[in-house]
Amino acid sequence: MPPSIFLKAAARTKLPTRTSISFRDACYFIEAFVNGGQRCYASHSVTHSKTCVPPGSNQPASHRPYNSRQTLLHRTYISLLRATPLMVVFQHNNLRGSELVAIRRDLRVAMQNVDAQVAASQPAPIPDEDGDIPPEPRPVGEQVKMVVVNTELFSAALRVAEYLPKDAKVGSSSGPEAYDMTLQYRGSHPMEALLVGPVGVIQFPTVSPPHILAVLNLLFPEKATFKKGTDPLFISGVSKLLLLGAKVDKVGGQTIDTAALKHITNLGDLPTLRGQLLGLMQSAGAGLVATLQSPSKALWVTMEGRRKMLDPDSQKSAEEESSDPPAA
Repeated sequence: MPPSIFLKAAARTKLPTRTSISFRDACYFIEAFVNGGQRCYASHSVTHSKTCVPPGSNQPASHRPYNSRQTLLHRTYISLLRATPLMVVFQHNNLRGSELVAIRRDLRVAMQNVDAQVAASQPAPIPDEDGDIPPEPRPVGEQVKMVVVNTELFSAALRVAEYLPKDAKVGSSSGPEAYDMTLQYRGSHPMEALLVGPVGVIQFPTVSPPHILAVLNLLFPEKATFKKGTDPLFISGVSKLLLLGAKVDKVGGQTIDTAALKHITNLGDLPTLRGQLLGLMQSAGAGLVATLQSPSKALWVTMEGRRKMLDPDSQKSAEEESSDPPAA
């Protein structure tokens, strides 16, 4: 698009009365917005103005204009990071839109198959006191999503989600106060080392080893073997994916490598883990009770033997029993 078009568009744009955006910066922002680049968020410093707050609203100001794509993505990424306990990070190289559609379609089918297998292995629901059957939880596979992220915005959202104090008095997580308080942690989170180049994430609503195993076997196979009749777009798309690591909240929000992620798939499903934990706790409790009872039991045997040695009646009865002839 020639620069003259951007100049005309910037000239027609009605900027707020209180703003420090120059005419040249306005051209840069319009160009970045049209081309879908990241320059609009990270390259130029903008003084917060009335455009950061919806007109006629008491909402807190955002770091960028409230109706911009950057503000929407930033808030979406913060919600994603706070609500997702497991997030698999991958890199995609020259992935086309049609290939991404094919991958998401096959991923949805694979998750439906895993949901059916997990549901078949679960016991029947137990009715409550009123005889009503509790509603079944939403299947995990329906909530597994594959998202291509903006690395700059995702890094900024990661800093806010991880390092913003819970008791911090800020108007909004996307506001200037939150941005300034977390700016010092730039590059501190270990996950930021993975956010280089074209990056995407696969979000899981819970740590479910069967679903993780199905995703790894489908999108990141060790040996690329496909069934007959597989969509060529899916095959070409999977060959462009590279597994980088994962972020698990249960281990302190730290990043784990591919070997640790594959180790999680060998743990089994959640009911199996609960049964193993219950059996371990029961065996440990039984062993503890036996250990605590053994000193008192040994003391009772010793005292009982000593009592029989000092009691003459006990000695006499023992001698009579030993002197009686055996019955014919």
